[in-house]
Amino acid sequence: MNTTDNWLVHDHRKYETALREVELAAGAGRWEEAERLFREFVEDFKLHMRIEDEVLYPMFRETVADSREDIDSLVEDHDDIVRMLHDLAYVLRHRESEHFEASLEPLYRMMLDHDAYEEEVFSRFGDSTLLARRDEAMARLNRMQPSDNRREWSF
Repeated sequence: MNTTDNWLVHDHRKYETALREVELAAGAGRWEEAERLFREFVEDFKLHMRIEDEVLYPMFRETVADSREDIDSLVEDHDDIVRMLHDLAYVLRHRESEHFEASLEPLYRMMLDHDAYEEEVFSRFGDSTLLARRDEAMARLNRMQPSDNRREWSF
């Protein structure tokens, strides 16, 4: 397993675990803790998505000619995940225990499917593509500015 795989898998597992911690707190009726954990998860996850949307995915599109359909699908997944996060934020804010699992499970499933697909796409096209352009990727990451991201994160 190479460096890019390790980074992707590590981040993905970290976010899956963080979401499960929110579930455990809410399931135990510790709503304030669940909301705090959720806010921490979202703040960190936003950066993860920006790195993928603004650096990794564009670099992949530039380097791997036949990756467009896969990358477009991954970006659409991000949009769907953000919508599901909005739903879960509402449920947490209103402490709707009867709707919590109904909001969490589709989100968690979507994240697992997205993560598996993304890891497969990167490995299929050879994530050595990104490793070969590591210095450029780091320069792009360092140039990232607060963005007017097209996604609505106000929850």
